[in-house]
Amino acid sequence: MIKKIDILGMQVDNYTVRESILRLDTYMSNTVLNIIETVTMKQLVKAAENPAIKECLMQADLCIIGEREILAETGNATVQRMREVRDQDFMLELLKRVVRNQKRVFLIAMTSGELEEMQTVFTEVNPKFSIVGSYAVTDCVGDMDSVVNELNGTTPDIVISALNSPMEEEFILEYKDKIGTGVWYGIGSSYKTVHGHRGVGELLQKLAFRGKLRHSVSKYENENKDRK
Repeated sequence: MIKKIDILGMQVDNYTVRESILRLDTYMSNTVLNIIETVTMKQLVKAAENPAIKECLMQADLCIIGEREILAETGNATVQRMREVRDQDFMLELLKRVVRNQKRVFLIAMTSGELEEMQTVFTEVNPKFSIVGSYAVTDCVGDMDSVVNELNGTTPDIVISALNSPMEEEFILEYKDKIGTGVWYGIGSSYKTVHGHRGVGELLQKLAFRGKLRHSVSKYENENKDRK
């Protein structure tokens, strides 16, 4: 199985869930910030016009493929990996470890409604799931330093972020040296696929980005072919 896949000029991790969890265990046992980012079709398509997205993904300690279409588009659609991505197995295993090891969790999302939905989903996955704090960036008055201060004040072991792209990537690049946690796990809207929480609008958006990704990959390959 290929451990790194090339797509649109970027290398993205393609580890099995077991391999990714072994890396997570290492991250949770140290004190430096380790960034885990869920990679979506939207991010890959928008990376061409927003350098922050590409830079953040390249700097991430671990990338988790969040949509099966990415595997299919790069010719890496093995049965095991397609199932792991479809079922969001990495997220589920991470939540198990967080609860079992009594890790302090802080949630960040765009709105208070999304925070509530995240907690609902995670509690459905594991009824013992709990958090030490949360923040909706729409409630932020002034610059984003207040988000960092709120986060650091709870001394979390892991931050689970559902910020939209490119805010997610821009926030990490600007504040990573100030964030006081061992693991930052960016999940975007992938938590909504667990137990069927994704709405019709989001499914339609996913279909649109599938077409855009296919077009972007085809265009990129043709341009590179011309350069050769």
